[in-house]
Amino acid sequence: MNLDQIVVSPKSPEESFQFNGESLNFKILDFWIWNQSDLLVNTNRGVLAEFIVKQALNIGNTSRVEWDTFDLKTQDGISVEVKTSAYIQSWPQNKYSSITFDISPTAKLFPNNTYSSDKQRQAMIYVFCLLHHLDQETIDPMNLDQWTFYLVKTETLNERLPNQKSMSLSTLEKLDPIKCDFGGLEASFREMKDALDLISPDTEYLTSIPGMRESIIEGINTPIEECTDKHDWAV
Repeated sequence: MNLDQIVVSPKSPEESFQFNGESLNFKILDFWIWNQSDLLVNTNRGVLAEFIVKQALNIGNTSRVEWDTFDLKTQDGISVEVKTSAYIQSWPQNKYSSITFDISPTAKLFPNNTYSSDKQRQAMIYVFCLLHHLDQETIDPMNLDQWTFYLVKTETLNERLPNQKSMSLSTLEKLDPIKCDFGGLEASFREMKDALDLISPDTEYLTSIPGMRESIIEGINTPIEECTDKHDWAV
């Protein structure tokens, strides 16, 4: 049996559940409120951080892909991994949580539903999102003043922490990340993107060809099984 990937259509908050051909008196919005209102719990906070970064970078995808190789991809092909941590959790605490971020290498998922045998950090840029607020009474993950963002090139992680699966905030700060608030996230990402070492000096002239740089970036993110010798740039 071969089942294609299901293309997800965005849901409307007003869509009702159905039974016996009739609409029931509860909607998908009721489910979202029931399931997603705790934005401090790790799973929801992680997805929320992805959404915040997506909005800051004006990434246009309408639905999140749970099993994708990386979290986000910009219009010009830059892959992004988003990680989050916080001092305050929704459960009882006798002290603030220690700030740690997951940086484990992962296997790449191919379209045929198999995984690569080797593991690596899949994205080109990591965005570490810290919910830095320390007051339980006023903490609100939707208040973007309460977040701090750190941007690091994946090549920096690979050079400085090649075998490490997690890192503390102090370790992150030693990597000389670009640090910003939400208002500076787009510009900081653009600065980080411009610093990526995507093109070797020997082939730098190729980027003068219209569409070539974008094609190279797309190729970096494409599994070898999906590669083709056809192109859409002019020479």
